[in-house]
Amino acid sequence: MMKVNSTSPASVSKVKEILEKRAKAEEELGYEQQNALEHGIEFADLPSKKVESLAAKLKKEFPSLSEDAALKMAEIRPTDAALVRMIAASPELSDEDTQKILSALKG
Repeated sequence: MMKVNSTSPASVSKVKEILEKRAKAEEELGYEQQNALEHGIEFADLPSKKVESLAAKLKKEFPSLSEDAALKMAEIRPTDAALVRMIAASPELSDEDTQKILSALKG
């Protein structure tokens, strides 16, 4: 059984990169890890560094966003205000901020 030393949010891209390295090192992936890798291969369309950079930019510009929400927005790159609000799950997010987030995600 594996010991967990710490936890932090990770993008699907980052998980994919970690699991690909483990698979290339010929470590046997468990059932859950294999499923996570397959999910990453199918859905991770940006490199993890780009996702993390965009998440950091969002978090800096919008401090009320949680780290998880900023990471998920950078990963999904929503194109409408309703999805931004759903991911943010923050009553502090104004309509103006929602539009600014959409602009930041496009650029």
